[in-house]
Amino acid sequence: MIKFSVFRFPLSVQELVIGLVSCLAATLSAFAQPAVDVFQLLDGSQLHGSLAGIDPQKGVRWQHAASATPLEFLTRNAHLIRFAQAAPPPAQPSANQTCRFRFLNGDELTGNLISLDAQQIELETWFAGKLRAPRASVQSIAFLARGFATLYEGPNDLSGWATGPTPTAWQLRDGVLTASANAFMGRDLKLPPQSRVEFDVGGNGALNFYLSLYTDAVERFNFASSGYQFNLGLGYANLMRGQGNFGMQHLGQTQIPVALPGKKLHVEVRTDLLAGSLMLLVDGNVVQQWHDPAIQRPLAAEPNAPPAAAPRAPAVPGSGLSFFTLNNGIQFSGIKVSAWDGRPIEPDPIATNFSGHLVRLANQDRATGQVESIRDGKLTLLVAGKIEIPLTRVTHVILAAPQPAATNRPAGELHARLSSGEVLALAQPRWANQTLAGVNPHFGPLQLDSRWVRQLRFNPSREPATPDLPFLGAEGQPLFER
Repeated sequence: MIKFSVFRFPLSVQELVIGLVSCLAATLSAFAQPAVDVFQLLDGSQLHGSLAGIDPQKGVRWQHAASATPLEFLTRNAHLIRFAQAAPPPAQPSANQTCRFRFLNGDELTGNLISLDAQQIELETWFAGKLRAPRASVQSIAFLARGFATLYEGPNDLSGWATGPTPTAWQLRDGVLTASANAFMGRDLKLPPQSRVEFDVGGNGALNFYLSLYTDAVERFNFASSGYQFNLGLGYANLMRGQGNFGMQHLGQTQIPVALPGKKLHVEVRTDLLAGSLMLLVDGNVVQQWHDPAIQRPLAAEPNAPPAAAPRAPAVPGSGLSFFTLNNGIQFSGIKVSAWDGRPIEPDPIATNFSGHLVRLANQDRATGQVESIRDGKLTLLVAGKIEIPLTRVTHVILAAPQPAATNRPAGELHARLSSGEVLALAQPRWANQTLAGVNPHFGPLQLDSRWVRQLRFNPSREPATPDLPFLGAEGQPLFER
C-alpha cells in the first residue's frame, strides 16, 4: 500500500509564530559566540582556549581545543592573556574604598588608608586585606568621594543590554563589539547626577554614532527621547538635549581627532548635572566643556553665610545609556561607567621642577611642603611650621613625580589587572587551583583568588608585533575552530 503525506495549507497563526521564533533562535545562535579566553604571544599570534597554569620554571600552560594536552609556552614569548569573565569584588558592607593609590612602578589600586608616616604606608584592600609598603614607593594618593563606584565594565557579553529590533546587528569577539549599520544597544545603569563614561571606539570606515546619556529610551533609539545625545562623526562632535515632546536643543559642536582606519579613539564623558556641566575628552585631552542652560548653577556662598544644604540633582527623565551606530563596522571596547565626585581630574605633575609634596584641597587650593604623616583623619604638613589639615578637605596628595617605565624589571614579572581595574606587578608568578600567587615589589608575597583577574600582561616593557593573518583552511574557513 502506498501512503501519501498530507500537507495542510495555510498554516495556523500559532504554527507560523512557532516557526518564526525557531528561525530567529537559530539565527541568534549563529551570532552569539561563546565568550572564551585569549592568549596572545609577542609575535602577534593568538590562541583561544583556557589557562591551565603558570609556573616560574615551566612557563604558561594553555589548553587549546585542537590539542589533547595543554600546550607549554616560555613566559619570555608571552604578551597577554585576556579572560572572558572575571568575578566582581566581593561585597563590602563595612565601608566603600576611599582612596586610589598609585606607586612608582605603575601599580594602581583602591582601598582604605590606615596610616602613613616617614617610613611606611598601611592600607586595607578588598583582595588581600591589610598591606604595608615603603612610603618611598608611593607616588600619589587620591581621596575618593563617598559613593564612588564602578557601575559597569565590559563588554563580556550582551546580557543586560537591550539590542532593539535587530539583535544580530552586534557581534562580540574577544571583548570587542562590532556593529552593523543602525545597531542599537541600551541599558538603564541608574546613572547618578555625576558620572564618567569611557570607551574605545574605532573601525575601518568613518565613525558616525550616537551616545545617549540620562536617556529614557533604553529599548530602541529615539531621536525624540529625553536626555543628552552626543553625535560623534568624522572629526566632529555635536551635543543635543532631548526635551521629549518639545524637540531637541542644540548645545554646541566641537572638533575631535579623526579616527584613522585600524586605530582607536579613547572617548570619555564627564557629567556633573549638579553644575549643569558636560565635558568631552578624547585620548585624555579635554576637547570641549558645555553648560546646559536649563540647569542653574549654584550661587557662590557669602563668606559668613551659614552652610547651605547640599545641591539637589535636577530632574532628568531617565538614567540610562545607549549606543546607536549609523555606519557599518564601528567597534567598541573597554566600556566603563562609574560614579564621579565632580572634582577636577588632574594629571600628576611632570618630573621637571618637582620639589616637596603637593596637597590639593577640595576648594581648588594647593599647598606644598613635606607630608609628615596621615592618620586619625588628619594630614600633617610641614611648611614654615607644622599644620594639620582634615582629610575631608583633601582630594589629592602627590608624594613623588611620575617616572618613566622601568626597563630593568625582574625577569618573568607580569602585571595582573583585576576586575575592579586595579593593576599589580607580580614576580615569580604561579597560577594553580584558582589561586594567583607571586611577589609584589612593595608588599612582598601576595596570593589572591584567580577568578578576580581580568587580564595578565607578560613582559610589560615589550610590545607585540603586528598580529599574523588568520591561517585559513579549505574554502576560506579558519583551520582551527574556537
